[in-house]
Amino acid sequence: MDLAWLWTIDETYTVYKQTFENILELMKKHPEFTYSQSMAQMFKWAEKQQPKLFQKVKEKVEEGKWELVGGTWVEFDCNIPSGESLVRQFLYGKRYFSEKFGVDVQVCWLPDSFGNCWTLPQIMAKSGMKYFLTQKLRWNDMTRFTKNIFRWRGIGDFEVLAHQTLGKYDSRLTSPDDFLGQLGMLKRRHSMNDLLILYGMGDHGGGPAEEDLENALKWKSAKDLPDIKFTTALRYFQMLEEIGKEKFPVVDDELYLEYHRGTYTTQAKVKMQNRKAEVLLENAEKMAAIAKRYGFAYPKRELTETWETVPLNQFHDILCGSCIEEVYEDCDRDYDKVFKTAERIIRDAAKAIASHVKTQGEGKALIVFNTLSWDRDGTAEVNLEEGAPCGTVEVKGADGNTVPSHITRDGEARKLVFACKGVPSMGYKVYKIVERKEKESIKTDLNVADKDGKITLENSKIKATVDKKTGLVISIYDKLNKREALASKGITLQIFEDKPVEGRKNLDERCDAAGFDAWEIYIFQQPDKIRYVELNGPEEVKIADKSPLKATVEAKYRYRQEGRPDSTFKMQVTLCSEAPMLQIGIEIDWHTLHRLAKMAFPLDVEGEYATYEIPYGYINRRNPLSPEATLSERAKWEVPGQKWIDYTDAAAKYGISILNDCKYGFDQVNNVLRVTLLRSPIRPASLQEEREARAAGKKPDETMRKPTDQGKHEIKLAVYPHKGNWRDALTVRKAYEFNYPFVTHFEEPHGGDLASSHSFISVKPQNVILSAMKEAEDTSDTILRLYETDCEKTEVELSFDWKPKKASETDLLEKELGELKIGNESLKMAINRNEIKTLKLRQ
Repeated sequence: MDLAWLWTIDETYTVYKQTFENILELMKKHPEFTYSQSMAQMFKWAEKQQPKLFQKVKEKVEEGKWELVGGTWVEFDCNIPSGESLVRQFLYGKRYFSEKFGVDVQVCWLPDSFGNCWTLPQIMAKSGMKYFLTQKLRWNDMTRFTKNIFRWRGIGDFEVLAHQTLGKYDSRLTSPDDFLGQLGMLKRRHSMNDLLILYGMGDHGGGPAEEDLENALKWKSAKDLPDIKFTTALRYFQMLEEIGKEKFPVVDDELYLEYHRGTYTTQAKVKMQNRKAEVLLENAEKMAAIAKRYGFAYPKRELTETWETVPLNQFHDILCGSCIEEVYEDCDRDYDKVFKTAERIIRDAAKAIASHVKTQGEGKALIVFNTLSWDRDGTAEVNLEEGAPCGTVEVKGADGNTVPSHITRDGEARKLVFACKGVPSMGYKVYKIVERKEKESIKTDLNVADKDGKITLENSKIKATVDKKTGLVISIYDKLNKREALASKGITLQIFEDKPVEGRKNLDERCDAAGFDAWEIYIFQQPDKIRYVELNGPEEVKIADKSPLKATVEAKYRYRQEGRPDSTFKMQVTLCSEAPMLQIGIEIDWHTLHRLAKMAFPLDVEGEYATYEIPYGYINRRNPLSPEATLSERAKWEVPGQKWIDYTDAAAKYGISILNDCKYGFDQVNNVLRVTLLRSPIRPASLQEEREARAAGKKPDETMRKPTDQGKHEIKLAVYPHKGNWRDALTVRKAYEFNYPFVTHFEEPHGGDLASSHSFISVKPQNVILSAMKEAEDTSDTILRLYETDCEKTEVELSFDWKPKKASETDLLEKELGELKIGNESLKMAINRNEIKTLKLRQ
């Protein structure tokens, strides 16, 4: 049952009610009948909206007739949510099923999600899930997935027993012939005589029909058919386990779906909202958990309810962009509440901490908080109308020295941007904003030159060159390593024709990709050749910003499509003082139809693999055009990733990382990495449109519906050249810093028991990241979540500014696994390669 798709969530309230009532009626008539249902969110709706119906369902769960599967909040997408979001899917889902039904769900149920990340087995295993079910790999379009029963091994060597069904998730029991064919296939592939059949009406709910059960009972009594029984998914997996897991093959890889590759990009706004919500909620929890020590009331219920909204909107059709327009109007309202709540909690927590910080002295105190688990440099931004002096100002550090700063305008507001150095791990640093009495020239390492048709931006680490004729970044010279990072003609915006074209069908369902406009990418299917243009004829190229802190070159482009309003692109190339990377901001006013925009980065390195961040981990993928690439590797011509991707040479001596703040789709063409920015497919027709068209014997009128993502978008990218590989370059940390800005807070002058610079928690070594800090679900203890980034077994050392009374390791559901020894305000423990660790601290 899709929580939203061709209908909104409001309609799902009616759909689940009708489905549950149908199931209960069928159970009255057919005592043998069993039913499986996932998604804690749906049961919570029933509990609140239909308490009598909920109670009847609960009775059937207790009788063993109604099976609870999934153990997650919704049937989520597995590629776009962060690692912490995936943890919360299981944390909130399994807790709900346990609290309301007394059931420890063990079967992860994702029959329709569009591919599964390589870190999911560890997250499942550490959430108490033993089994995994999908049917979506039947939809591959280049290679047939033939391992229907397998041990799925994920990064960190965690395993679950997995089943890729031979049939659909919504089979109808009209003839036994299809299932006999599936049984024969299962015998040939795995020497198995037991076939699991998922049947009933799917998507818009309904469950099995009376006819399905009557046919099943008829087949059950037939002497010429195999034995048939009503069962549950859990019993089926337990039967497989009794046979012996060692008899089944191992799949040690992501479960990449060779179809629906456009879902990493379609509906760009909801993907941006998802990233922003994840960052804000993680920051809100960290700030609130620290502030609790200073009298702040940790808003546990409010944070949980706000978090639940994020996993709800990570339902696979919603987050993947395949829903009707009205669904995303609901998303806008949901995310607006999430942002406001998280931002308010951050402000209130910052205020509580700041009230204990020494802020006396000249000027207005501005406290800069760092929510990441290492000391960091960077730039902070603050609106000067929040209480700073109104005239010309400068920023001073605790030592009294002036730090580089400049003031920009954001509409009517004045925004102060200034350099921060050494802001402590999970801590803060106090700066002072004072009125500047006389003009003072601040010298930094940043220089700008406009000469011979080129503009150069240069600091002590990078020299970037923009061609004024094309507006393109044609060179990024790495001064530290004395080599060029870019190859060819430079970083380019490319606009592809992306019209649906018939002829690419998936292998088992035989569904043509042309019918999945929002889901699919068609740029490689256009008649005769790949059709695209490169934007290299700018309307304007200029130096838009020039200060001691940062310099920006701005290029404006226009894209014209016949019959459509023009689309405009404003590309801002920025270099900051002492920064090891070049930032690229893109403001797009998008009005195309069936077009796809990519930004291409031709890199001056050669290697066989690119590396992509995935939830709480990474994966290496071979260049699909490599002569060594297998057919399944060639199928990965558009792939998902998260905050960073990296391309390093084969000798691991030099590479370039590309960072982003809201993108999830990427591809590689030999030494060119491309970030997919936007698409403009036609939205799917609503269920009502489909019904009306079907009744009239027609297709829904697509001319009446708008293409997706029309309007304004802002995207931030960065190019980070580095010596060695991404591990050596600390790319993971750089990507976090790119996505998690400093938190700033103005404070009145007063004394306090906290110094002007302070760290509450720090983590060593550099390949371990503290990703989450929150109050425990059932106690007032503090939960810390860490993960190892570099595939290295290591010893972690956590340092605190207090000595916890007790420390324990827990699973992802916060169940204690064993006590840990605490030293003098520190804790040491082993962490395995790519492992996620959760700790519980008692203060």
